[in-house]
Amino acid sequence: MRTAIFKQEWRESWSNKRLIWIPVALMLLASMQPLTLYFLPDILASGGNLPDGAVIEIPTPTPQEVLVSVSEQLRQIGQLIILLSAMHTFSHERTNGTLVWLKSLQIPTSRIVISKWGHYALLTVGGLLLAQGAAAYYTVILFDSFDWFDFLMSTALLMCHFIVQLSIFFFIAALLESGVVAVVLTLGLHFVISLVIGWVDLDWMPWMLGPLSGDVLLTDVHLVWPIVTGLIVVITSLYFASKHLRFMSYSA
Repeated sequence: MRTAIFKQEWRESWSNKRLIWIPVALMLLASMQPLTLYFLPDILASGGNLPDGAVIEIPTPTPQEVLVSVSEQLRQIGQLIILLSAMHTFSHERTNGTLVWLKSLQIPTSRIVISKWGHYALLTVGGLLLAQGAAAYYTVILFDSFDWFDFLMSTALLMCHFIVQLSIFFFIAALLESGVVAVVLTLGLHFVISLVIGWVDLDWMPWMLGPLSGDVLLTDVHLVWPIVTGLIVVITSLYFASKHLRFMSYSA
């Protein structure tokens, strides 16, 4: 009974193919970056309408620079994919009465939230592992090898970044009627705080985990405080999501 909701989430993910298309989408997104960078001179030459004899010289990026660009793509588009996949987690279940039914069974709210969050967190981690593996494969094949320890650190920080954003989304989605609005607010909050960090020295904030996933490939970085504050944000978000989860929609 304790894991029934968690298991149901996985069954639902399999039935609607979310368990397949999310990892595939992340893998394609990550794979396209090294492929695009490798064939970029040919792409420009074939579509640039250049005069005869003209040569396009583009410096070949280092493997680290390729992986940094992969990290940026995943943080931007990949994060949107994950949030959109989780968009109807609470809103749809309020509408069809599933949350009210779960409440009638006297299931703790924390178990509902943690089960659903845990499902998406594991799905995200698995998708990112496959995506980063695909990116590493094409980077080694098309460019050169790189420091695998730095790459693993980058992947771990990228996962932490996604889990922090997912936790914030779950907190907002637990309070609001619309999952779309929750996605917009999560992305908007991330954008605003990222701008603030650009103006003020706030390197200890968890919103630095994303940029650090790229920086760690190029230089030494300080990771302790962003990880600590990220853990605090995750725990706090899930705690308040459990405490303030709305079970019914306004229209009900």
